[in-house]
Amino acid sequence: MARNELDKNLIECRNKLPDHITATMRSRLDETYRMIREMEKQADKLPSETTKKRKPLRKGLVIAVAAAILGLLILSPVLIPPTMAESLNKLPIVGNIFKLAGDFGLQKAEEEGLTTTVNESASHDGFTITATKVSYDGIRVALELTRTAPEGTKGALYHLRSIMNNKAKKGSFDNIQVWLPSGKYGSLSLGTDMVTEPSESVLVQLNELSGDIPDQFDLTVKMGLRGYKQPFELKVPVVKMAGHTVLTSEETKTYDGESLKVAAKMEMTPITTLLTLNIADEYLLQELRFDIVDDQGNFPKWLSGGIDYENHGKVAYTYEAFRTKPKSITVKPYLDRGMQGKQYIPELEFTLPVPENSEDGSK
Repeated sequence: MARNELDKNLIECRNKLPDHITATMRSRLDETYRMIREMEKQADKLPSETTKKRKPLRKGLVIAVAAAILGLLILSPVLIPPTMAESLNKLPIVGNIFKLAGDFGLQKAEEEGLTTTVNESASHDGFTITATKVSYDGIRVALELTRTAPEGTKGALYHLRSIMNNKAKKGSFDNIQVWLPSGKYGSLSLGTDMVTEPSESVLVQLNELSGDIPDQFDLTVKMGLRGYKQPFELKVPVVKMAGHTVLTSEETKTYDGESLKVAAKMEMTPITTLLTLNIADEYLLQELRFDIVDDQGNFPKWLSGGIDYENHGKVAYTYEAFRTKPKSITVKPYLDRGMQGKQYIPELEFTLPVPENSEDGSK
């Protein structure tokens, strides 16, 4: 069974749980999840024929073991009381955020060993914030942070719904600051995926990296928790773990009766795709958005980015990695017409061929 399928099964198990469970039960459930994943690793080492025979048993094993430890009888949806409806929102996710965050590039980084395991932590007031995993491909840094809270703490580290409804508990996420030793980043994001919330682990990302950033450095992170003045400061070692392919293009396009010089650079790794682009018309550039699509019609998901106000006439956009190595990539500028959708501008489109010997590591 693929690990992401295993995680889905664990979440299905979580859906069966009641709204309120004790700290002891929660601890035992977390330990059960760990044991199941260890059992999965051992099963994956079996010969392929044996593994195939065991696949149908694994989903039942996941649910049955957790149910047995918790002492819950899960037989049929009709037996589940109404209080179980919101159970997933009551049991925080701990760890494994790279696979659960819904980002193909980070999932691939996890599966292909393109992450670095770290164990840097800071503690006070009974709380500990630990950096457990980091990925760096030259385009973005992704960092997993996990909170360990004292017994009796209400709420998880991060729950977006609670934050938006002004119901976040004391000890939950409040703010974060990040420093690079050199160079800069275009955007900073923190979160999970709505499916995995509430969560004791969060994903911190620095996107659109630029400047003189070394392949190995220490990242300074300060996280504040709601209700506590002193931040949790960490020094996280970061190492570049992925190959890099750079494509460039410089063309003159005609749009609305005007000749425009368009210069673009696309950087690709197995984890991320970055597009930086200059158009001579700065006002037009501020109105445009950009999709990218490969020769098979695949559009990687946009992650972050926009106009670079320090360098007028330039934009930088970060996307997920392509799932397979493309032969060519087309940049498709468009105007966002709101409810009317995207209005693509074919006059400004251009295509970048991808050389066969590129070093991005895609297969």
